[in-house]
Amino acid sequence: MMTDRDVMVKAGEILAEHGALTSDYIIQQLGDVLGDRVAVEDWRRVAAAVDVISEARPQ
Repeated sequence: MMTDRDVMVKAGEILAEHGALTSDYIIQQLGDVLGDRVAVEDWRRVAAAVDVISEARPQ
């Protein structure tokens, strides 16, 4: 299982690389790991972190 830090780093990397297509990328990754409960949970957490980062206001 990924640490909270790993989740946030991965989410940031995905957003930087895929931009507007981030949700499509995450859906594809989930499709690839459906049989692995830990991997599915990690990707759920990454998707939630992407939402948090996307909604953050610049400071």
